[in-house]
Amino acid sequence: METIEPIGPRSAVGVEWTDETDLVVVGFGCAGAAAALGGAEAGLDVVVVERAGGSGGTSAMSGGLVYLGGGTATQHGAGFDDTPEAMLAFLAAALGVPADEPRLAAYCGDSVAHHDWLVDQGVEFRGAFWPEPGLEPPGDEGLVYSGGEDTAPFCDLATPAPRGHKPRVRGAAGARLMEVLSAAVDRRGIAARTSTRVDRLVVDDRGRVIGVTGRAGGSEVAVRARRGVVLAAGGFVFNEAMVDRYVPAANRVSYKLGTDADDGWAIRVAMGLGAAVDNMDQAEVALPITPPRRLVRGVIVDGNGRRFINEDSYYGRVGHRALFDADGEAYLIVDEPRYEVNRIGLQASWVCDSYEELEAEIGLPAGALTTTMAEYNAAAAEGHDPTFGKSPEFVVPLTDSPFGAYDLRVEHTIYAAFTLGGLVVDVDGRVLDDAGSPIPGLFSAGRTTASLARSGYCSGLSLGEGTYGGRRAGRAAAD
Repeated sequence: METIEPIGPRSAVGVEWTDETDLVVVGFGCAGAAAALGGAEAGLDVVVVERAGGSGGTSAMSGGLVYLGGGTATQHGAGFDDTPEAMLAFLAAALGVPADEPRLAAYCGDSVAHHDWLVDQGVEFRGAFWPEPGLEPPGDEGLVYSGGEDTAPFCDLATPAPRGHKPRVRGAAGARLMEVLSAAVDRRGIAARTSTRVDRLVVDDRGRVIGVTGRAGGSEVAVRARRGVVLAAGGFVFNEAMVDRYVPAANRVSYKLGTDADDGWAIRVAMGLGAAVDNMDQAEVALPITPPRRLVRGVIVDGNGRRFINEDSYYGRVGHRALFDADGEAYLIVDEPRYEVNRIGLQASWVCDSYEELEAEIGLPAGALTTTMAEYNAAAAEGHDPTFGKSPEFVVPLTDSPFGAYDLRVEHTIYAAFTLGGLVVDVDGRVLDDAGSPIPGLFSAGRTTASLARSGYCSGLSLGEGTYGGRRAGRAAAD
């Protein structure tokens, strides 16, 4: 039975340590690997503890995009200029975070250096641009728009630049990224204890985190950490009880992004020490209606037959708005020349000779879709979208019958979600309590922490802030 209550720490009194090191990292995804490398670079002895049989976790299952910018060598190689200031201006607006938020400012300011650090670990990016935004390139191209940077309203706030960096491999690159980071961990001589499930944090008589306990192969283990513990063990999307409490809409989706390790344990064990949590009511929700991007010439409407977003926006933004603002009821409307089956096999569920018939077939309020399409087509005939600012290249009148509607209701198509809430940390990954004070010896990174993403998301942010935050947390433990 899934539980949601905090998990209290264990006193060090009576603990029989089976191992001792400077830093224990719990979780061997991208954030845990980066934390281990950061700690080792700072001169610490590090042990990584992972409950699965090997490294990877959710990171290895991902498309592998890493959100980086500010003028990386990969951007320059693909012919794009960028600045940390433009990256910050975009992310502040797209994520719904103040531009002076210390973690966001540091992430943008250090992005070029972090790109180069990943390259130093062996991650290769090819300086080539893929023009279909959102999903990872099918080839080995290393750069793609992954957050709607080139669409309204963001293209008017900061000079657009693609920042979705994909490690050089054909198709999805998450497994390749973890292969490279795991090899870097191995080269450093960092010990990895796989198939080891941590259950408690251990504190001394002053409340400082000094280690972990757990089980491996049927035996109890207890690893003492002289400098601290980094929790990088995933989010809580696979704990239905936690999701139902904090972000219930995410339990409606057909596909949850993660592994069974995304069960909220790491968040709950820190809460047992008084850790503050934030952003728990937020989730990333992808609705992959594209590619091909040609389909955004269609119109997306809600259950009232009204548009609610510019269709050329990042598909993660479309999905978030469709689930949270439109209550999971949306439809993509096209006319005959704009119709095609998309990359995931999405096709029209209703086809009619008029919009009046189409709205009746779908079950929309009488006159709603007809009015929406009349207003849209009148503006499209003049080549613009005054309501949401869709790019003129995608604004065309949809007047050639028959007309089709793709069923985008959450119960009828693929919505892919993962949680964005977690532990409150400072810029160096120190876990904070409700008063804003660091909990001694406790650090966190990756999806265990509250993401920078609040009212929006960009593909690649999880691997970007996970590796960056993990690296800083590992280094901070040496201070």
